[in-house]
Amino acid sequence: MIILRKATSADATFIAQHARRMLDFKLPGWRANEKDVMIKADINHLTKALQTNDENDSIFIAEDELNNALGFVRVNIQTDYFTGEQHVHVNDIVVTSEAEGKGIGKLLLAKADEWAKEKNVRWITLNVFDENLRARAVYEKAGYKIEWIKYLKEV
Repeated sequence: MIILRKATSADATFIAQHARRMLDFKLPGWRANEKDVMIKADINHLTKALQTNDENDSIFIAEDELNNALGFVRVNIQTDYFTGEQHVHVNDIVVTSEAEGKGIGKLLLAKADEWAKEKNVRWITLNVFDENLRARAVYEKAGYKIEWIKYLKEV
C-alpha cells in the first residue's frame, strides 16, 4: 500500500538525494555541461519550498507501508500570463529508481490533481524537456497535452 503525505523538513535529505532523477535523460547539447548546476538549482528551489511552509507551494512524498520514500511531487499556484487566472503547476516530480515502473508517478500526478481540485483551479500545468521521452509518456497517459513549445537559440 502506498500513502501520500505532505513533506516536512525531515524529508530534505531524501529530496536532495533524488533530485538528480529529474535530469536522468540526455540533456540538449547546450545544457549537457550544466547538469550539476541544474541539479543544484533544483535542490535549492525544493529546499526553499520545504522551508517556507507556504500553503500554495507544497511537496508530497509517496511512501510504502514500511515508510520507505518512493518519490515526491512539488506543486504550487502560479498565474497565467494571458488571463491572470491562477492555476496549479507541477514544478518537480521524481520517482526513485527502485520504484520506477510501479505506478508511483501516476499516484503522484493524481495527488497533484487532487491538490488542484482543492485549490479550485481550472487547470494544471507542467514543463518537460523535449528529450525526456519517458516522462512525456507518463504525462500524456495522465491526460496532459502540449500547449506550447519553447525554442532556445545559442548566440
